[in-house]
Amino acid sequence: MTTLINAYPPKVTVAKPYKTIIYEKKPPIAYVTLNRPEKLNAISSDMRDELRDALTDAGWEDKEIKVIVLKGAGRCFSAGWDLADPKGGDLRAMETEEIFAYAKIVHSVLWHSVWDNPLPIIAQVHGFCLAAGMAFASNCQMCFCSEDALFGYPIVREVGPFTAVVSPYLIGMRKVNELLYTGNLIDAQEAYRIGFVNKVVPGDKLEEEVNKMARTLGKFDRAQNINTKRTIHMFYELMNLRVAHERADENEVIPITSPQSYPTAAEFLRLREEEGLKAALDWRERRFAEEDAWWIERQKARPVK
Repeated sequence: MTTLINAYPPKVTVAKPYKTIIYEKKPPIAYVTLNRPEKLNAISSDMRDELRDALTDAGWEDKEIKVIVLKGAGRCFSAGWDLADPKGGDLRAMETEEIFAYAKIVHSVLWHSVWDNPLPIIAQVHGFCLAAGMAFASNCQMCFCSEDALFGYPIVREVGPFTAVVSPYLIGMRKVNELLYTGNLIDAQEAYRIGFVNKVVPGDKLEEEVNKMARTLGKFDRAQNINTKRTIHMFYELMNLRVAHERADENEVIPITSPQSYPTAAEFLRLREEEGLKAALDWRERRFAEEDAWWIERQKARPVK
């Protein structure tokens, strides 16, 4: 199989200054911060394009940068894709080819900008790290989190685990099955126990811990970091990870184009389009109230910041 590891990503046209992310360069480290705190850093089309632009600059264009830190502003890392993004369109009205093309565009930032990025990327996670947020962390080379972090793919409760394609390569089969069949969340200590995160630290120590690792990676030559990432990723690519990603994109189209076979997905999409995202999420929350009770109660008990 021909590998595309570290291939230069497709360019995007983005207005500056950025509106949805913060991009800071302190060579040899670049910091990319998801900056929609009022939306729990939900990843909109605009944020996706700005992420691609900043990560392209850090990974391919600025030769002083050797390592990238990806983090979130406000209360959490990211709650996933912005399902209320007006640029997303009504998926029910799209043809199959249009939905497939849309899925490829949506997921492109995970692969072209993160997985294919020449440089190591460290995810700095606090609070919610869900769905596409967890997929971002999965594609990073390391992940450090605070004690309040919560991980999971609740979106599988509607349409399936398509952004989670890296997960089977990171953690064991039994736990992958549990997470991707149920959409249940896990806490920071469980994420550490199953090998998803490198380290769990108190919230006030998280940035310090991430910066310590970033400074260590910054001591190596840029070319060495690039070659190390290429070498490690080669093994996963030889295990057909890229092919799995391609098939996942194709499988994502099925629930949307087959409402008779996926009535749950159809109902969620109907509610989202006709009554709004909150109505759809409330409907999902009621269906899984028992499974989610533990972390909802924990969130209520947390002090308001």
